[in-house]
Amino acid sequence: GDKNLPQDRFMLREVALDNGWIPLSTMLNFKRLANICNDKAKIARAVVDSASPLVQLNEENNKIRRNPDKPLPTDNEEYKTAANNKTVYVKGFPREMNIDRAEEFFTKFGRTEYIKLRKDQEGKFKGSVFVEFAEQTDCDKFLESKDLKFEETSAEPLILMARADYFKTKNVNMKNEKNAKREEQLGETKPIVIENVEYEKGRVIKITEMEEVITTREDMKTLFEGQNISWITYNKGDKEAFIRFDKNAQEALDHVQKDGKFILSEKELPVTVLEGDEEEAYWKQAALEKAEFFKRSRKRKSEGGGRVDLGGRRIIIKQRKY
Repeated sequence: GDKNLPQDRFMLREVALDNGWIPLSTMLNFKRLANICNDKAKIARAVVDSASPLVQLNEENNKIRRNPDKPLPTDNEEYKTAANNKTVYVKGFPREMNIDRAEEFFTKFGRTEYIKLRKDQEGKFKGSVFVEFAEQTDCDKFLESKDLKFEETSAEPLILMARADYFKTKNVNMKNEKNAKREEQLGETKPIVIENVEYEKGRVIKITEMEEVITTREDMKTLFEGQNISWITYNKGDKEAFIRFDKNAQEALDHVQKDGKFILSEKELPVTVLEGDEEEAYWKQAALEKAEFFKRSRKRKSEGGGRVDLGGRRIIIKQRKY
């Protein structure tokens, strides 16, 4: 399939050996197929009867391959974005559910490209899945379902979310969990308030519309290689990213722009150099996070004032008393 084959190293090696042809005996090494049928002649007849335009059977009826006229789609940014937009997160399935039951359930809502059962570190099903629909309309219609249950006897309806919304929620939850854990480790503490922050202007850029691109901090480091990046603020699912430099940010930006356009992971995105109140707000937030990090690492609970170095910039902090 379009989704599984590019990620299957074993199959990619096999299709490279014989002009794409794979012996049915090799296919029977896959337990799922072998459990359905281990008779090569029956499998060959099933391929013929299916009249699938995607799979071909050789003249000897002992090998199959993907139709050369149906190549894998180009794995570019546009393809990835479209695939992610058609992907949903669904939670609330019984732990004993398998891929066959999942396929049977989702087939009712449209053709799917792939279904991924999410598993824990021990390989046990977690009760949630990612599903990519073949058509965006089917995906949208599925997400509009109300009180959808896996079975009529299910106690609770399934939780349905678009893939992008799932990762946004996950990032927020992870941040809240970290904050709660931090409070538990430090006990009841007085919040740090940033009174003043000293910084060199024009060192930070903001990239927006990040929900439209699939990228990582490593991609940003690669793009700005040699431009003295000192910090990147970005998590998967964020709508915007901030990149701080140890030099003039506009110079770094000019170095990577092409015809005045900023391209990140094959996507043109809006980008600005921070200034004014927005720039000051950024530095105060950065200073706060830096101060809290030092506080956690050193487990300091001082009630007095203090100074913390922020990459060559001084900030004055004070713990508010109640």
